[in-house]
This record gives sequence, C-alpha cells and structure tokens, in this order.
Amino acid sequence: MKKILGILILGLLIASPAFAFNKFMIKQQKRFKNSELVKIPSYRAFDFYSIQEGWYKESPSEFDALIIYPKGEGPFPLVMVSHSSWGPEEFYSKWMTWHKRQAKKLQKMGIATMFIDHFTARDQIGSTAGNQFTVNIWSQFLDSFIALEYLSKNPKINIKKVGIQGGSRGGMVSILASEKRLRDALISKDLYFAAAQPLYPDCEDVGMFRNPQPIKETKTWMILGGSDNYTRPEPCVDLGNKIKANGGDIIVNIKKGWRHDFIGNYEVEDMKYAQIFWKCPKWYTEDDGKMSKSYMDFLLEYVDRWETEEDFYKMSREDPLRTLKFSFDPYNFSGCMFQGAKGGGDKGNQIFKTNIKFWKENLLN
Repeated sequence: MKKILGILILGLLIASPAFAFNKFMIKQQKRFKNSELVKIPSYRAFDFYSIQEGWYKESPSEFDALIIYPKGEGPFPLVMVSHSSWGPEEFYSKWMTWHKRQAKKLQKMGIATMFIDHFTARDQIGSTAGNQFTVNIWSQFLDSFIALEYLSKNPKINIKKVGIQGGSRGGMVSILASEKRLRDALISKDLYFAAAQPLYPDCEDVGMFRNPQPIKETKTWMILGGSDNYTRPEPCVDLGNKIKANGGDIIVNIKKGWRHDFIGNYEVEDMKYAQIFWKCPKWYTEDDGKMSKSYMDFLLEYVDRWETEEDFYKMSREDPLRTLKFSFDPYNFSGCMFQGAKGGGDKGNQIFKTNIKFWKENLLN
C-alpha cells in the first residue's frame, strides 16, 4: 500500500504545473509580484517553407512563458523577451542581471514583461549553446507570433502596444517579428509588434529572408557589436538596409569594440563551446519560400539520406526535429564550422537608459 501511495504521489508531482516548468522560470517568478507561469500551444518547423505550406500544423508543440504585470487592471503594454542559446537560465543568471533590472523598471512604469522559454516544454533542453542542432530556430520564430496571438485574448494586455527583445537567438526572433510573410502565414493580419529590439543576432545562417517584407507598424532598433566574431555585424547591416529600403522602420547601431552578449555583466571571455558558422554556405529564404539553392546543395552533398530536394522536404514535413539533427552533418563533415568566439563586456549600463526610453516612446506614448 505504501508503495502504491508513493507512486501516486510521484505521479501527482510530475503532473503538477510547478514541476513542469523550468526551475529558472520558477525562480524568476519568485522575484516578482503579480506574475503567472503559462503554457502556450505551438508547433515545430524546420524552415519557412513548412510554415508557408501549412506543414507545421502536423507537428504540435508548446512553450512556457512567465508574464509579469504592473499593479492595476490594465490593459498594459508589454515587452516580450526571447532568450538566446543560453536558454531560460539567462533570465535568472547573476551574469545577466539586465533582465531582472529591465523587468522591474518596466513594471514600475506600467509595462508588463513576458519571458519566453522556447526550450523546456518543447525538448526538455536547457541550452543549445554547445549544439545548435537540438532545437529548431524556426520553431522559435513561430513562438513570438503565437505568443502575440495568445496575448490578444488577454484583457490585461494592450495588444497594439507589444514589443519584443532578445539577444543572439532571441535577437533573430526579434528581427523576424517584423516579417509580414511569417505573420500572415500564422496569425491574423491585424496583429503586429509595435516595437522590436534585436541584440547581436545572426543574420546570415538561419534562413533570414533574402528580400524581407517588413510590417510597417513595427519600429525596430537593432544593436550590434562591432567586434562580434560570433554573429558578425556586417550581414545584419545589409539586412537592415534591405528592410529599410522595403519600407521598414528600422535603425541599426554598431557599437565599436563591443563583443557578442554585450549586455551580460561579465568581462569578455572565450565562448568555449560556441559553434561559428559564417564560413559555411549561407542559408537564405527566397521569395518562393524555399531555402537558397546553394544551401540546399550543401545539405544534399553531405546527407546521404537526402538524394533530392523532395527527399529533404519530405523529412522536414514528417519530422522537423530529425531533419535538424541530420542537418548537422554538412557542418561537421565539411569542416566549415569552427570555434573561437568571444562574448561579454558588461556594456548593458551604457545603453540601459536609452533602452528604457525606446520602450517608453513606442509602448506608452
């Protein structure tokens, strides 16, 4: 009887919401009053083509989020925060106090914050820093718009005043948050982000649109490290110019001498396990929704299971996560991937006030 009772208690613990959320999300919640942890249904996707064709609906998934509200009933503006490869630990880490400081400041100003954990509920992975082929980046691109739709049903949120911010992987999510084709394929066309702040994103190796179609209502401020040897600034400058030329409202700032992860409150150090991809063939999304031919050829050359483009898309539809894992082979076998990135620098204080001003001007006014 005691054994059976023990099994029942264990089952209840596993099923309980507190047990299901990442421990760092739970710890982060304890720092704030007026907050809630939620699970939001989402999907997996390997690339934009799977979203364009509707295949993503065949791979349901979910992600976790922590919403922190100001005092009162609302409706409140909100800043959505997407984490880097570091994962949800980034939000709570003593080496990344930016997030706590910003959320506390915004809360006092009457702006809510939503921290998104893209990894735990989807793949039970804490970090992709040492292996980027464990969680699909396009699944993260999905999450921001799915989260926006979720917030549109929350009476405490002013859905016309939602911003998004993130560094590295989260920075990529913040760029794609202004892409019209992605929004239109996923949610209602009357939903959009009022502002976006990408920090040190990768703009050349993750399927960014070669010819972006920006949502004109989204005000984007992209901040890049001039000495970032992990996610280089030059491709992001080029992308920013394309977004602006196509009618987007974007400002791109390059900070001379700054490295990757510059808002982290630690000195510059070696990012020992970081995988660098900029010597590899570039992955862009073309106007037909498919990946660039040079990148497809790169995949077909090194993955024996894919003899044709049709073979690749068949697997990406049936099992996007398995497709991602096989996609590691070309990088590994070709030798184009390398290490040696540096990150940190404790530069957050130098832009914090301007950062808060950005949210005030675009979300409160």
